Amino acid sequence: MALERINPNLEYIQDVLKERNLTPRQLSKLIFGEGTHRDIVKEITTKPDVRASTVVKLCRALEISMDSLYKDNITSKQDVQTINGIGIINNSPHAKVDLADLRAENKALKMVIEEKDKRIAEQRKYIEQLDSKLDLALKLQNKMSDPH
Repeated sequence: MALERINPNLEYIQDVLKERNLTPRQLSKLIFGEGTHRDIVKEITTKPDVRASTVVKLCRALEISMDSLYKDNITSKQDVQTINGIGIINNSPHAKVDLADLRAENKALKMVIEEKDKRIAEQRKYIEQLDSKLDLALKLQNKMSDPH
């Protein structure tokens, strides 16, 4: 995908900071560590040619994708479609998953695994029975073919 911008979108960063109730100072501490004196927002403003490692740290700290960091603000939030799935509401770069739905799905999958385990155990019994019957049939065949 081609990026719409060459430099990170500072307005988007500030919007995400507001959304997360973070200050630029708190963001800088998340990226560079507690003892830092650097200001990431100021650095992007004064030196917009940011290193790739800093961009990765920024995206991880804000929990955003790199694509969203380099998009223009031309697309308004009303233009973005909301995608609703089973237990997932996705109208931002962050998917919100309903824990109750995940727990129910997890429980159902565990029940399926239990059923499969029972079926496997049953199949093993059948294999053992067939194996013993095959051994018996082979012994009888050998006795019939031996003239002794």
